[in-house]
Amino acid sequence: MREKTHISLARYLSIQAMYKYIETGQNLEEILFEFNSFHVKNVIFDFENSYEKSDLYVDKNYFNSLIKTYQNKRIKIDKLIESNLKDDWTIIRLPKVVQAIIKIAVAEMLESPKLSIKIIASEYIILTESFFSKNESSFVNGLIQSIYDQLNRK
Repeated sequence: MREKTHISLARYLSIQAMYKYIETGQNLEEILFEFNSFHVKNVIFDFENSYEKSDLYVDKNYFNSLIKTYQNKRIKIDKLIESNLKDDWTIIRLPKVVQAIIKIAVAEMLESPKLSIKIIASEYIILTESFFSKNESSFVNGLIQSIYDQLNRK
């Protein structure tokens, strides 16, 4: 159970790092350095609560692998997302937090192709609900399922 929490926190911080990348355009290497130096030891859930030196532990390797996978496969990930959006939607029309969630979810699908859709969907729905209402979590769930299905077609 504890290991699952470590990975869940790695996903959460990955979304925060990806959001920072989308919002600022800052280099991913600089963001990785910042997060590895500070945020993996000081988990911030909101503006009022920081959990420095608590019993929370982030799987730093998992965090790094998610960000590095996005960095190395950015074009493929963005194309997968774009091809699964409906109508005239594009990635940049999505709220930036939703963009970050989807990009990290797809990076995880590519990084861990044997990981079950049930695990991926449930984790990212929970993370989406920590930022948004039910409408966004339904959207994220549908998009994740669609991308997963596309990646797993034989």
